[in-house]
Amino acid sequence: MAHPLFARLDRQFELVKGELANAVEADRRFGTLRRRAARRKADRDLYHEWSHNASLADGISALYTGIESILEAVGNEIDEYTPRGDASHADLVDGMAVEVKNVRPAALSESTRALMHEVRKFRHVVRHKYALQLRRRDVARNFARATKLVAAFGRDWRRFTRAMLAEEQP
Repeated sequence: MAHPLFARLDRQFELVKGELANAVEADRRFGTLRRRAARRKADRDLYHEWSHNASLADGISALYTGIESILEAVGNEIDEYTPRGDASHADLVDGMAVEVKNVRPAALSESTRALMHEVRKFRHVVRHKYALQLRRRDVARNFARATKLVAAFGRDWRRFTRAMLAEEQP
């Protein structure tokens, strides 16, 4: 039987994956509008770059926040500790990439940790209202990173939960 914590966090990760599917679909639809606007003069008002950028930036932020909240729950409920203060988001990511002896294995691989930091930095820009200055190229690059992050986190999460549940077996 699955541990209640992992069952709850597995459901939360399913929501993250659903959010990714929504963001991918939004990007696809905006891309279609952009191509139509480029081909036909009558369709030029259909595509709005700021809306495309803002939509994806919000999606990236939601993806990161969903994953971070899973890690916070691990910190609160397994480690009985979560970082506080100005660097708490970065400290949480770094802390989850290391094993806590006799408590838990590392929840994140080194490559996932690095990817999380990149997406976290972008989320900071979005959260602090710099979205007006977002360029299509930067949003697209960070959307690709966030997509990779969801897949990488999924692999790390499965490895982590298998290890944790194996430790519970008598």
